[in-house]
Amino acid sequence: MWVFLGHSTVLKGFGFLRGSNSGHRERQSETLTTPLPPPPCHLKRLLDCGNHPREDCKEIILLSVAYLGGVPTSFRAPGAYHMARWMAKAIYAVKIMLFHDQLEMSRRELAGIRRVAFFVTMVYAKYWNEAMIPSYAAKNDLDFITDVKRICDDGVASVAERAMRRHLWYLSENLIGLAIFDDRISPEQKAEMVEGMKRPSTTKNPRRPESKTPINLNRPLSAFCSVRSMQVLKSLLGGQQLTFLELSLETWNTDSCFKCTKKRAGVLKVTNDLAERGIALIQRFFGNRTKDKRQTQLLLKLARLHTKAVPKKTKAELKKKVLE
Repeated sequence: MWVFLGHSTVLKGFGFLRGSNSGHRERQSETLTTPLPPPPCHLKRLLDCGNHPREDCKEIILLSVAYLGGVPTSFRAPGAYHMARWMAKAIYAVKIMLFHDQLEMSRRELAGIRRVAFFVTMVYAKYWNEAMIPSYAAKNDLDFITDVKRICDDGVASVAERAMRRHLWYLSENLIGLAIFDDRISPEQKAEMVEGMKRPSTTKNPRRPESKTPINLNRPLSAFCSVRSMQVLKSLLGGQQLTFLELSLETWNTDSCFKCTKKRAGVLKVTNDLAERGIALIQRFFGNRTKDKRQTQLLLKLARLHTKAVPKKTKAELKKKVLE
């Protein structure tokens, strides 16, 4: 969901990249005096929950707290990051801003870095840490675009929204149904979504809302629903009937059908994050062994068979399987 900002054209839009004439630079000789807002309470909440998908997710929260005037509990020295990841750029942008008075940068470079750091700490960090929760995705997509327009300057908001519009998978008719398990959505909104799932589907079946169509941020989630939205819920139950939809919302949390569906929805893998990690693994595993797509698919199938055969990745387990 949130690997969308790694492309160089996006960073240029933020004023982040140095130009070709960066050899002739104006040294920045002044400190930044514009006061930053206090650390938002949601950053402290995310930090205290202790449930972070990966270490870089926790690190970006710690850096955001430090950048906005709080006291971080730890600070990691700069190290190697996979540069295909936007998170690497986000982390380094905030670290550069924390130590900008010790670095040689032109005013243009400093302004660009500061725009990135402000966007990361005030908007991006929160949504990145929640990006792996499928039921949060639909509401977060709309809230993200709302926040970036409300908090950031017009240039940053335009670049971020344009990139984000390419990744609105969970606002599609097929996946919007997962939002029914989002505890942050009111019962009234969920009731409207259930009614929306009775509407006929559109003639098209796009994987996401059309990118050229303006996004109405005031549009309720129920407006994205149709009968197609039932499909993802039925697939979670193996095609069984969704009996909880016929009950009042007050009884959902005690209904076995609802609890089973919600539990299965909670362990779904979010598309972009899973794909990104899978591609990195494939690149590291294959290297230059083959460029033939058919051979690549066969190797992937072989790797999957080996993974199932040896679930524990230890030398002892591998020896045991070989001797069998």
